[in-house]
Amino acid sequence: MRTGLKIVLGMGVVAIALFWWFSNPARAPKGKQGNTPSTSSAVQVVAQTENQLESELEETSMITEFTNAQEADLWRSVDDGVMGGVSDSTFTVTPAETGVFSGELSLENNGGFTSVRRSVEDVDFAGARAIALRIKGDGRPYQFRLQTKTANDSLSYRAEFETNADGWMEVSLPIADFEPVFRGRVIADAPKLTPDEVKQIGFLLADKQPGAFKLETDWIRIER
Repeated sequence: MRTGLKIVLGMGVVAIALFWWFSNPARAPKGKQGNTPSTSSAVQVVAQTENQLESELEETSMITEFTNAQEADLWRSVDDGVMGGVSDSTFTVTPAETGVFSGELSLENNGGFTSVRRSVEDVDFAGARAIALRIKGDGRPYQFRLQTKTANDSLSYRAEFETNADGWMEVSLPIADFEPVFRGRVIADAPKLTPDEVKQIGFLLADKQPGAFKLETDWIRIER
């Protein structure tokens, strides 16, 4: 949560907590007028309420965090087999509640890409300024894709990100940086991406480096 928003929330919660304390006679012992709330109690109320508000905001911004094993069934592979290639990919959910996009990239038969995608028609992208990911890769560059339609050959909007094999990392992909592509080609005169029209998300690998790959994802969020 940004610093400015947290300060505003904190000030508002302090005011509410103090007003409630002073206006509730049950809080003061009988026969003792003028008692004031302790600083530690007020701070505790603020901390608890602020944590609840931050948690609620994160929940409304979450696309998926792979807590359900059935999440794997929502993802489908679209590989270069549609054009004669032999690349292969799968998407699985691990016992550690992460999603894994893995497989084998091949350049045979004029192939060279592999991807997975998932419908997100039940997710509200309105006001999105970026897509955030917590990922663990293998040193290869991947693409995160957004689509406003669900047809296989519809226009996609892509943002590329690098990975490393040393551990988990977080990346933020600004909506303004997503570029329109169709079958791997940038479409210069395509309309700009409108977040609230997003219907589908996905990952794609097309780095022209044949071999096994693996991209593990902890969560995918919307940043507003």
